[in-house]
Amino acid sequence: MQSKIRRISRPRVRDLASMDRQSRWTKQAFLEGEKVGSQIEAALGTSAEMFQSVQQSFSTWCFTEFKERPNYLLMKKLSSAYCRGVGNSTGKKVQGIPLALRGSAAAVVCASNEEKSLHLVLNELERLPLMNIIVILNGCQDHSFNVARRHKGTTIVHYDQRLGHDVGRSIGAGIVKDDIVLFTDGDIVIPAEELAPFLYEVDGGVDVALNHITPYLPSFNYHDEVTRNKSFLNMILQRQELHADSLTAVPHALSSRCISGIGLASLMVPPKAQAIALAQGYRVASVHSVDVISRNRSHTSNRGKHNVVADMIKGDHAEALYELMSKYGIPLDTPLESRSEVAIRRNSR
Repeated sequence: MQSKIRRISRPRVRDLASMDRQSRWTKQAFLEGEKVGSQIEAALGTSAEMFQSVQQSFSTWCFTEFKERPNYLLMKKLSSAYCRGVGNSTGKKVQGIPLALRGSAAAVVCASNEEKSLHLVLNELERLPLMNIIVILNGCQDHSFNVARRHKGTTIVHYDQRLGHDVGRSIGAGIVKDDIVLFTDGDIVIPAEELAPFLYEVDGGVDVALNHITPYLPSFNYHDEVTRNKSFLNMILQRQELHADSLTAVPHALSSRCISGIGLASLMVPPKAQAIALAQGYRVASVHSVDVISRNRSHTSNRGKHNVVADMIKGDHAEALYELMSKYGIPLDTPLESRSEVAIRRNSR
């Protein structure tokens, strides 16, 4: 039997040089964190106050040392190393994730009877450098209000009656005045590590940072009607590379300039907001993959082939398509692709 020869790929010289530079920067971040930790140790109070001090010092260091903005992978390593340095000096673990943001950031959380998960959702958000956390309680009949009140600094907007599925996003976005707005839901606990890329990419120039949910979907043959609606909307706007990534899926983040440009009312219909943003030329990108499909809590309203939520989302896409045709004159057709091109695009991971 002929033996198989396994070829081991080696990093290119350019890749090795890049890895070496990153290693040096990571080591420097650790040493800087140690130095800062020894300076702030005596003044440390609560974990929140500690994180605030670390966030401020880390941002100052990054802006001083880097002439060009680091990509997120490097920023993630720098942040982790800096926190390890602070912890090594103070003996206290930094619970948050400092990021070098030039703008201010806020989060909007929509919740409807989410007392079991809301506390954990807010815990993760408090690990991020957010100036404001807005909780929209949408017709809650449980103890969600009391849960939210336990988190100091959180702004609560409580409506006794149900407003509608996505109305809370529009209300929350209208309250905050920050440069970046992160949107998530109270029923899905997403680690801060998976939320941070959305803040960082919007701070870097992206206007609509989408959850790259496509890798968690089945191949095209098994797509449901909702998924095909999402893909079709992106396709007619000549953004096939977005696949089925959509503002209907949390988490996502928007810049304040984009929210102002597309209008608060559009946020109540996520596909419409996405369509308007693309039509107006805002920078829309899929920035990070978060599996919210398996984490999404099952309700009677979102189960089954023709459930209420699915029908609502399909209706939202119809509204988005009408907006594109009536106001932007965008026809609902695209240049034909070959069968192989379609197969590669639809089934790629």
